[in-house]
Amino acid sequence: MKIAAVYTLAKDAPFKALVAGPMSEVFKLMSELGFDGVEINIPNPFDVDIRNLAKALSDYGLELSAISTGLSYLVYDLSLTHPNEEKRRKSLEFFMKYSEMSAELSNRGRVIIGLARGKCGNRPRDEVSRIFKESLRLLLEKTEDYGTIYLLEPINRYEIDFINTVDEALEYVREFNRVQLLLDTFHMTLEDESPYKAIEKAGKFIGYVHVAENNRLAPGMGMLDWERIICKLLISGYHGYLSIEAIPRPSYEEMLRVGIETLRKYIPKAR
Repeated sequence: MKIAAVYTLAKDAPFKALVAGPMSEVFKLMSELGFDGVEINIPNPFDVDIRNLAKALSDYGLELSAISTGLSYLVYDLSLTHPNEEKRRKSLEFFMKYSEMSAELSNRGRVIIGLARGKCGNRPRDEVSRIFKESLRLLLEKTEDYGTIYLLEPINRYEIDFINTVDEALEYVREFNRVQLLLDTFHMTLEDESPYKAIEKAGKFIGYVHVAENNRLAPGMGMLDWERIICKLLISGYHGYLSIEAIPRPSYEEMLRVGIETLRKYIPKAR
């Protein structure tokens, strides 16, 4: 398994479970601590200097583990199921650009569909589900040449009202090629029977994993059994990234240090 953490290019991002700061300083620290990769949460993919980002990743020996898209929803109110057709069209444009970036920066491009899938609000779930499937089909068709893997993340009901559990996400993952399941240990503690059973249920469909404690702090700062989680993942056949998406308290430096030390401690022991 490899370890990453979520970093954002945005200043004053309206989402706190990530690392923000000067890119060179953050990437240098991650490299020194032994991180394998970095997941980057990008509000607007059209505003990114790809060459600068590629150079920074190369300079510090980090892979792009995935591109997060939730800030496009929080900052610009864009989503794949938005009731406004123009907003949906713009969201698709953003996702296609994310996919292009991912293909350019990584041989195994992964783009996350989290908050940017949108919410139901007052609309029937069946209607929102239909629109989501239509958007997915179009997105997959438009990005076929990139081969992008889209990672669908169940998110707790307090943040979004559409696709909260592993079971709900599996409905879409089973239907579409190049759509895999993103498990998040924090969200699973809120929505699933247990994160351990949710991993067993997800099985071969797992494509990526966000790790944070029950309190959304770094692994090692809460109550979850990380040896058990890693063992369950390995038994399921998952050997990909564990990406720390946690609130950076008491500081992002301490969050990164404690998180990677906790995970590294159990990865070699897991069977």
